[in-house]
Amino acid sequence: MKAHRGVAVFSVVILIFAAISGFLLQHAEDFGWQHKTIEQSWLLDIYDVKEAPQTVYQVLNKPEAYAVQLGHQWYINAQAIAAEDKLKGAVFFHSLWVMVGERNLYLYTASFEFVEMIALDLDGAVQAVGLLNNDLILKTHTSAYQADASLISFAKINTTNDVVFSTHAALPDKYATQLPSRISDIRYLKVMQDLHGGRLFGLPHWLIPDLTALAILFLSISGLMMRKKRRFGLSNSGL
Repeated sequence: MKAHRGVAVFSVVILIFAAISGFLLQHAEDFGWQHKTIEQSWLLDIYDVKEAPQTVYQVLNKPEAYAVQLGHQWYINAQAIAAEDKLKGAVFFHSLWVMVGERNLYLYTASFEFVEMIALDLDGAVQAVGLLNNDLILKTHTSAYQADASLISFAKINTTNDVVFSTHAALPDKYATQLPSRISDIRYLKVMQDLHGGRLFGLPHWLIPDLTALAILFLSISGLMMRKKRRFGLSNSGL
């Protein structure tokens, strides 16, 4: 039966595809796909990822240094660093890059190696970061705080008149040209899940497994019919 052969080829292709994508999903943790975000232009196009908005701050105490947020990704000049927060400014402080988010401080060495994240227990989200006589100052909507030398504890201060804050700036072209235009927070794990279910190609999530099940059912029934027909033919020829 031509239909049987055609469906068999289709089923084999689908089953191979499902087996490979299922294997990749099963070992997603080994590949670290739950942490890695997509970067390929064709995948960004499939997921309709738009150009990311850019936020840039001048880094205090470090001339010609800029802290950049591009989508969810942070940069110091064109050096990518990891953080999960909304950037509010940066300071080069005690030989460390101090990147300030709304809820946390992120410390990096001069060579951009991550040191630690310090959670902030203030009266609200950080709105600005500055320096006052070489002391770190954080400002929320309602208050200002001065950090101790270890950046662990923060004491309220009454005024910010003499504080020099990290301000918005324009990123020089020599760094801007090195940054990607699009940043995605879509993980490869989602790509594998969408690939396995057919959603990556715009198909409904039920289509591939349903078609596979129908194909196997058709092959089973048609195979039995072909076998019965062959045996019937052999019986007749024997007569």
